[in-house]
Amino acid sequence: MARRESWLDVHEIKVGVPGTTIPPFDDVVKNAKRAEELGYDSIWWPDHLMGWIPESIWTLDITPLVIRMKSPHVFLDPLVTIAAVAVHTSRVLLGTSVTECFRRHPPTLAQEILTLDHISKGRVILGIGAGEFENVEPYGIPYDKPASRLEEAIKIIKLLWSSKGKKVSFNGKFWKLRDAVFDLEPYQEGRYPPIWVGAHGKRTLEITGKLADGWLPACLPIEEYR
Repeated sequence: MARRESWLDVHEIKVGVPGTTIPPFDDVVKNAKRAEELGYDSIWWPDHLMGWIPESIWTLDITPLVIRMKSPHVFLDPLVTIAAVAVHTSRVLLGTSVTECFRRHPPTLAQEILTLDHISKGRVILGIGAGEFENVEPYGIPYDKPASRLEEAIKIIKLLWSSKGKKVSFNGKFWKLRDAVFDLEPYQEGRYPPIWVGAHGKRTLEITGKLADGWLPACLPIEEYR
């Protein structure tokens, strides 16, 4: 019998790790440098104000993280963190997993990510999703139409990045641009940071396929990945 060819070359597989999200910041940098030294391809930081683990189970008998974190709600800002880590690394990719467009205005996020693109010399990935209720509503921002907002935000970011400094307008349901100017170019000419979407539902998966450069799933069984 002929040997069955493998459908995937193991050398094509890239491996990323979560970045450190809590003080002291020296540990954040140290751990990122170590990840790069060990050969990991990417490091990812979440964008949270409130954690997803209930306080009721934040006890030492359940998680050793209690030793380092007084609560499950301790998070450094990921964009500022990436800026600092970028200065101390040279190869590893740096991404958000994920930010969202409720707390971060799309044109501002477009500028922030391109700024990180320059600081990192072309190593940043914009991971963006539809957001979560607990990171939006408690802070005075209505959590409505998250998938539609995500789609509109990505369209705005791409529009501004490709505008070449020309005035652009956008008449969306959630955001409107009128003669907006954006003239910041990427670190590498014509190569803008890739946009990866954190998606699980049908609507966000459709947005991922239509607008994104990559997909950031989490906690899915193998059958669903297929």
